[in-house]
Amino acid sequence: MKSEESRRIVIITFIISLLFVIAQALTGIELLSFKGIKAAFSATGVLSAWWWFYFNYGWKIKHLNLILYRQNINGTWFGNYESKDIQTGKIYKGEISLVIKQNYLTIKITSITERFKNYSYSEELICKDEKKQVIYVYSQDELSSTDHNTRKGTSELELTTSDDKSMLYGKFWTNNGTVGSLTFTKISDVHIVFFDNAKKLYEESNAKIILKERGAI
Repeated sequence: MKSEESRRIVIITFIISLLFVIAQALTGIELLSFKGIKAAFSATGVLSAWWWFYFNYGWKIKHLNLILYRQNINGTWFGNYESKDIQTGKIYKGEISLVIKQNYLTIKITSITERFKNYSYSEELICKDEKKQVIYVYSQDELSSTDHNTRKGTSELELTTSDDKSMLYGKFWTNNGTVGSLTFTKISDVHIVFFDNAKKLYEESNAKIILKERGAI
């Protein structure tokens, strides 16, 4: 979490706490009395519930997300990859889905192809000026990212958004000597964990776009 975000959380919490103290004073309740201590615990519970709600759900709600803005990339993405073996020069191409599970504080990314599944273990969402990037390190083993025999890699993707479309595109490197490119289009806010289901939704979405461009729908 950035220092600016932490500072804003502290300020909001302080203001709410101050309002609580003022309200207590206006109603004649002494802060150190039983009623005052009970009310303080209630206020603490409300604050905890509020931040839990905000960090899990509120940050995605329009207007409410202006309190602490975070780019929302949560959902399922689908696209293509092209990989090159540095030693042999052989090119590999295929389709790939990306499942991003995100709340305000954390991001977890799973990439899925017909043959492989990769799990992220280090993620960063960078929004600086006009540039938005998603950088993550991944492993094919969900439980042992330190195993040197496990295929691991790093992806560096740039995010572009419009009113009706969101895309991620960029490059990746792996520890077995391959480099390549990735292109994704967001297809759903839901986490679709099966490759075939994500591919089907992607194809249906593309078909609708084509029909719309032709004026058929």
